Amino acid sequence: MTSRKLQSVNGISPGLFSILCEIYTSDNPQVDLGKLDTSDVPVLLRILRNTHRHYLEASIVAIHDNVHRMTQLSTPENSAVINRFFDDYENDIKSHIHFEEKVVFKYIEGLLKGERDSRFSVGMLRDMHNDAEDKLTDFKNIVMSHLPDSDTSDARYEVLVGILNIEDAIRRHTVIEERVLLPLAELLEKGRDRIESQEETGAGQDILSDREKEIVREVARGLTNKEIADKLFISVFTVTTHRKNITQKLGIKTIAGLTVYALMNGLISPEEIEQ
Repeated sequence: MTSRKLQSVNGISPGLFSILCEIYTSDNPQVDLGKLDTSDVPVLLRILRNTHRHYLEASIVAIHDNVHRMTQLSTPENSAVINRFFDDYENDIKSHIHFEEKVVFKYIEGLLKGERDSRFSVGMLRDMHNDAEDKLTDFKNIVMSHLPDSDTSDARYEVLVGILNIEDAIRRHTVIEERVLLPLAELLEKGRDRIESQEETGAGQDILSDREKEIVREVARGLTNKEIADKLFISVFTVTTHRKNITQKLGIKTIAGLTVYALMNGLISPEEIEQ
């Protein structure tokens, strides 16, 4: 296709450039995967790896330094607790990045070579993809609301600015992984190059992954996110992420709407709902 030939110097296709701009400028990005194909995957991996490097070598380091400066005005007890909390977060983010680099990205690179590690699937890796944001949010709230007034300093302000910046960056980074990279990796698993439009496939049900269909079924049965997480042995965060993706794909947000969708597409029978 002509559009695939319009490459910028760094290899980013027009479609991928458009989607990245949407993700980084909108609080509710609309991701049209029809603009992409699996040839965009190596570029995505490169972008995500560069982002990881920036987190580890710049963003986290700067916040860490300011945390230590901020706690110099605290009591030794408070200083120890706060520094330990941030150290734990730093270790969590390093573990999160290590998992992505050594497991998720490595698996996807194998798919690009026509090789598949039988121990994994994209669906499994999506479920294993843990949340790296919750502890950072807690730390932000502690710094904002629960430090003694005597702990106020310029360093405290710098810590908050750093946290807000990396919090936003990680959120958008996660959107790229969950809504762009992993769907394209699923195409590689299926031996397909592009996502066909619903009109071309004539199968609205195939818009959803197998895991997303499971989530829709359990929602239609009346289960809460916590109950779904327990039943499917995944985290509540993963269930929430799937439900956001389902809403994005179907344009259906309510339980009643998802129930109707499940019934119309044969994902669940009326008898199951009545139980």
